[in-house]
This record gives sequence, structure tokens and C-alpha cells, in this order.
Amino acid sequence: MIKAVIIGFSHMHCNEVALYISEQPDFLLAAIADVPSKAEPIPPYRYTPVWNLNNVKSNYCDNVYDDYRTMLDEVKPDIAFILCENGQKPEIVEECAKRGVNVSIEKPIAASYSEALKISAAVEKYGIEAVVNWPVVWRDYVHRMKSALDAKLVGEPLKLRYINGHTGPLGKGAKHRGVSENAEEMTDDARAKTWWHRSELGGGVFLDICCYGCLFTEWFMGEDAKSVLAYGANLNTPYGDTEDNFAAVVKYDGKMSVIEGTWTTPRAVIPSGPMVMCSDGVILCTGGAENMPDVKAYDMYGAEAEVPKLELKDKYRNMPWHYANHVKTGEPIHPMLTLKANMEVMAVLDAAVRSSACGKEVPVHG
Repeated sequence: MIKAVIIGFSHMHCNEVALYISEQPDFLLAAIADVPSKAEPIPPYRYTPVWNLNNVKSNYCDNVYDDYRTMLDEVKPDIAFILCENGQKPEIVEECAKRGVNVSIEKPIAASYSEALKISAAVEKYGIEAVVNWPVVWRDYVHRMKSALDAKLVGEPLKLRYINGHTGPLGKGAKHRGVSENAEEMTDDARAKTWWHRSELGGGVFLDICCYGCLFTEWFMGEDAKSVLAYGANLNTPYGDTEDNFAAVVKYDGKMSVIEGTWTTPRAVIPSGPMVMCSDGVILCTGGAENMPDVKAYDMYGAEAEVPKLELKDKYRNMPWHYANHVKTGEPIHPMLTLKANMEVMAVLDAAVRSSACGKEVPVHG
């Protein structure tokens, strides 16, 4: 039995992670603990930290600790699922690592590349295993796209376009896996106090949405990105100090990626999902990421090319299933979930943030 704990309830993905742990027969959710925040307290609206903790406590684990360090010392888990604020991740990984506890870090790995380096150093120093949980890695249509690209179904990949959006993690109508209800209506003053809308705590649309585009560009286009030119702005959430919209161009030698994201328009009404333009056609996600997504491919004349079906094994249900398979069989973790790949993803994301801040194109490394 793999003994797990959850540290942090600032990220609403904690609800689905707790659900998935409870459904995995080789896992036990032994204890949970939140992490003190610099964000001002607000009422426990749905998907805010207090609500998230109470939801997981009521449905999956009532062994709640006030201090996560004490929990680690007493429970001695095999793995900690870290769902804290982005800015808190290096410290928590360090505390887990020096106790020999493996970690699953909710995407992205950190708030910046320098913070990711701290995580990498702790993992290497103490010899633990670190994985990064990306919800899109558990989507079959994404694997179908990657398989079709690898097979050169319509030629060589030339340009990735990715757009995604919602009304903010706590925005109007927001809904997250693991919970059936939508977010409650909140005042602007309440949202302004949450970590999502405070850059110093690792909030903002770049870290929330641009990170997915950076994952796709690493996964689909390769790890040799050269530079990024990005622009972010706060267009419709004046109560926060973070960007709520952005666009970024990732440059390679002979190919490119265009990544866009928004906290002002939900993906239900925009053509969200990845698209890859290739030398002989295009492969794209249809239906949007939420509306029964499918994968289509077309040649240069508009004729549809058949995209082979792909049935994912149980190990691709979610992170607990994937990690349990890894422990039981010795099979490696999917490459895009590894620390190595996520350092590169973070390098591209960090370049996008730096480019937006300085208004210039910046190198991915250097």
C-alpha cells in the first residue's frame, strides 16, 4: 500500500487528486494538512482553501494536521501530493525531501525557473523522486495528437498554436474536476485577496494557463526552444496585480509556437486546445478541451486524414494510477511528468514571464 498525504489546499485540483487517490486500490490517503498563507482570509467560498480542505476532510480523509511538518514526521508517507500556492513549493519540497518523502507537485513545478532550481537541488541532494502532475497528460486526445505527430501523419511539425481560457480559477461559473458544483459568486474584493490574483504568491494567468502551452511546446515541438517574445496585460480584473490575458511566441530553429491564454473568456466559447500545422497539413483538437474533444487531421487540400484510435491503459487514468503502476512494475514515469522535462517547461514559461515584464524577446536559457 502506498501511503500518501496532501500538503496544501490553495489549488482546487486538490479535490480531484483526493478523489483519484481514494479510487486507486494501491493508495491510502493517510493525512492532510494545509499551509499558512500570506493571503488575507476570506469566507470559505467554494474552491477557496478552507472550503477545499473541508471538502476533502468530509469525503476522503478526516486525519487533519495543523502543521504539515508534524504530519510528515508522524505519518511517514511514501509520497506527498503538493497543491499549495506556487510560491510555497520549494520550501515544502525541501521539507519532504530531507525526510525521504517522494513528491507529486501540481503544475507548474514552481513560480519561476530560479525556484524550480531550488526544487531540483533538494531532490538531487536527498535522492527522492519528484513528479509533476499535468491534468492534460491524462487526456486520450492529447496522446492521439502526439502519436499522429510522431508518425508524421501530415508531415513535419512547423507551428503549434495553443489557446485556452476561463473566467479565472475563481471566476464566474468556474467549475473544477472532483466537485459537481460551480464556483460561488464572489465580490471583487474577495477575489483580490486570494493568492491567484497576487503575483508575489505565484498567481496570474501566465503560471495558470501559459504553463500548459509551454508543456505542449516541449512535448510536441521538442526541447530546443531558443527564445520567447510575450506580452501580458490586466484587461478586465483591475482588483488584482496579475495579468489576466497574454500571448507568447516561442521561437525554435525552423519552427515556432504561439500560445495564448485568458482569464476573461471561458474555453466553452473559444476554440480551445492545441493545433499543429505541419509541412503537409494540420492536426488539431476539435470540440474544445471541454466539449467532447476529438482529434482531426487534414492535408493541404482539405481532405481528412484518418487519425488512428488510441486506447490508453489504466496507468493513464490520473497521477495516483500512474504512480502506482510505476511503483508496482518499475515502468518509468511518463517523460513529460519527470523533473527533467519540467525544468525545460519551466524555462520556457519563465522566459515568457520575463519577456512580458521587460517588453523584449528573451532567450529561454541565459
